[in-house]
Amino acid sequence: MADEVLTKEGVARLSIVEVARRAGISRQLIYQHFADLNTLLIEVIRMRCAEVQLSLDISEGARELEIRDLVERQLHRVLTLPNRDRQLMRNLFGDITALPRDLWVTIAEIRQTVVARWTNVIDPGNTPAPLSYAKIGLIIHAILGAWDLIIDGSITEDEAVNLLMNMTESFFVLPW
Repeated sequence: MADEVLTKEGVARLSIVEVARRAGISRQLIYQHFADLNTLLIEVIRMRCAEVQLSLDISEGARELEIRDLVERQLHRVLTLPNRDRQLMRNLFGDITALPRDLWVTIAEIRQTVVARWTNVIDPGNTPAPLSYAKIGLIIHAILGAWDLIIDGSITEDEAVNLLMNMTESFFVLPW
């Protein structure tokens, strides 16, 4: 139920009371499993992130592709994520100040993990520099914007991928 509230309402609307109401259970039962709302939220986000990352994992055969082709393939996959996973990404990479302050450290850690995985796709085998994390973060924000443009019909998925590839190529000097 917490996952459902998070997906439909966003982080700001998630509460123990709402989760208990939707699940038809008492708040005390939730507190037997989770110390507080933040603990519950962290578990839901970690579980969902693991699911999304599994859906985006690179198959063995894909490792033989040129880096540019691999990045392009991943961008196509991200742009076609289900709405539920898009909302998770919006919750993670949206305005952190909209979240409870005591979640910021955990959200930052999850962001770092996601960004590290993306950096490994773009620049495999190298330890990412802090600037690389910032660049990938900007690309992820551009993906969030691309989803909106695709939804409202301003651009096609292929146009979004081309824009995102141009952005990625301008940030990273790699053997494309």
